[in-house]
Amino acid sequence: MNTETKSKFKDIGFLSDESTSNQLAQQVLSSGYYKVCKNLNQLAQTLLHKAVIHPDDRKEIYMTLYYQRMLSHYQALIIMAERGMIHQVEIMLRCMMDTLFDLVAFHENNELFESLIMGDSDQRLNLLICIRKQQKITATYTQDELNDLDKIIASADNVEREDFKAYIKADMAGMLNDYRTTYPLLTETVHSSIHSLETDLIFHKDYDEIIGLTAFGQETGNMSNLLMISANYIIVAMEILLTLFPDHEHHADLTELHNDVQAEWQTIIVPVQPFNRKNRLFIF
Repeated sequence: MNTETKSKFKDIGFLSDESTSNQLAQQVLSSGYYKVCKNLNQLAQTLLHKAVIHPDDRKEIYMTLYYQRMLSHYQALIIMAERGMIHQVEIMLRCMMDTLFDLVAFHENNELFESLIMGDSDQRLNLLICIRKQQKITATYTQDELNDLDKIIASADNVEREDFKAYIKADMAGMLNDYRTTYPLLTETVHSSIHSLETDLIFHKDYDEIIGLTAFGQETGNMSNLLMISANYIIVAMEILLTLFPDHEHHADLTELHNDVQAEWQTIIVPVQPFNRKNRLFIF
């Protein structure tokens, strides 16, 4: 094999050199939002490296574990974005959200942390009962979620950690709106729903006729939004870590990067890209 020849997408897919040199990848790599995300990652990794964890502080340990896992999801997301792997970016963003729900919910609710990490089944059941009672006042759950919660409580001979579903932790994290909007869309990609798969179909510009399948993304608009949402989420995680391990110098750095993220949001435009024949996997 000639190692000097750049590998083609048609031969080895996203492992190819072509996957980092196509139009979408090049637009991502040269963008301001990509630079901001890379800068955030550098600071996020620095904060993790400098954290001095006390082995007798169980909450501190677990919060750092969640942060570390979320950061690795974020780094994987950036790597995939560099190759134009938009669906995999969506999947990693969903993974980030699951971890962030836990991280923020534990940070804001010590009772939740004690019940899920340190407690037993009885403590978890009592907490679920309290959450159900609160719904009479807050009314944040849908009827399906209330029915699900009632079912868990009624059949709870042994309440497991997994019984605290994503909607419960998202609500306790104050992120129920994210759970209702962004999360379901990303979940479609995670589970390869029909709707998600159909986004890879190419239709004739004038007729409702399928003419091919997309090999890799054609537009930067979705990718920019995904990366910027991930930037928002990693900032939340970094702010929490800085409450556990205060660092005034890096707190100022984070504030500056937060401002950069807000400024970059103002510049994002969803462009209409011309169809690129090279992006087709199959042509009918």
